Amino acid sequence: MINTMDLDERSITYLTDLADLEDKGHRIVESLAGDISATDLTQRLMERLRTEKKDIFYSDVLFYLTSERYPEAQAKTMWGQMITHKYLMSEKLGRNVGIRVAAIDYLLNVRKLLYAPRVIKSSEFRQTVKLARTDSLTGLFNRRYFMEQTTRILEAANRLKVGVTLMMSDLDNFKQFNDKHGHQAGDLLLQEVGRIVRSCVRNSDIVARYGGDEFALILPKAARMDAAPVAEKIRKQIEENCYEMGVTISIGLAQYPVDAKNRDDLISAADEVLYRAKEFGGNRVSLFQPTIFTLKSDDPHVQQVCVVGDFNNWNKRTHLMTRLPSGNEWEIAISIKPGRYRYKFLVNNTQWLPDPSAQEFESDGFGGQCSILVVK
Repeated sequence: MINTMDLDERSITYLTDLADLEDKGHRIVESLAGDISATDLTQRLMERLRTEKKDIFYSDVLFYLTSERYPEAQAKTMWGQMITHKYLMSEKLGRNVGIRVAAIDYLLNVRKLLYAPRVIKSSEFRQTVKLARTDSLTGLFNRRYFMEQTTRILEAANRLKVGVTLMMSDLDNFKQFNDKHGHQAGDLLLQEVGRIVRSCVRNSDIVARYGGDEFALILPKAARMDAAPVAEKIRKQIEENCYEMGVTISIGLAQYPVDAKNRDDLISAADEVLYRAKEFGGNRVSLFQPTIFTLKSDDPHVQQVCVVGDFNNWNKRTHLMTRLPSGNEWEIAISIKPGRYRYKFLVNNTQWLPDPSAQEFESDGFGGQCSILVVK
């Protein structure tokens, strides 16, 4: 078993909460306040938090100390004033006054922002935080925490210019199992599924019980092609361990910012491909597939080509193709969810052409033909 104290910072999510790091033994707040000398690892993690959570860093520090959330600008100013107050108290008393004592005295007697403070152990506070974000049945994160972390991870990904993959999953045949064996058996199965899913991913990945028999995962710094083998591992593990119970899992993947530009759309995109997996019989991983469309034309009058079909609701403006250096070829790559689609090329916004390279065609209902695309 790996000791978390032996892990270097590369093994910890780049958006680990301050409370999580403190729980792992990294005394971030006391190091920041100068109460103790920071280890090299703690120093690096502290600087990482400063950089990657720059919009809420001091807000998190004060929340950890006081259980009160302040806007970042106000929190940063208050932190500086607390440090000054700590040094003044230490000088008067002739000994070091810890940051927690200084913070309480500052808020109670200087700013008069606390009226009935209650001192609790930091371990108790961390336990309170843990309970607030944990699903009581499975021990995974709950939906609220998952949504909060997804927002933060996407904000960081946007700054760092890295991909993030989100997975939505749903158990196949769980209702039948629950109806047949009862809710107690169903709860035990959900606990086992939660354990299996958590064992298949990195420490940095966020795994949550989204609701009922739905599980959601967010994988920082992972493109969907990196995440697909992880999803397949989860699917296979559930199949092998829950085979006798008749329960499997379907998983849908979507990548930010390729498949969606914000949190809610990313969840919706993963949901879409999840339910395509269910439609195809379940017990499978489904994701948007990069599909390349190419049209070759020696007609010198061709100035514009679009690919239009069921996958973009026959929108003529959505997927404009690019002319290749050869001059007579047009190409575009589109991420498409699994399914069967009809499509055509629209040339110069006037002429409709089927794709001559397609393997299958059918009538378009107007005397012409549509090309058929099957995405699995």
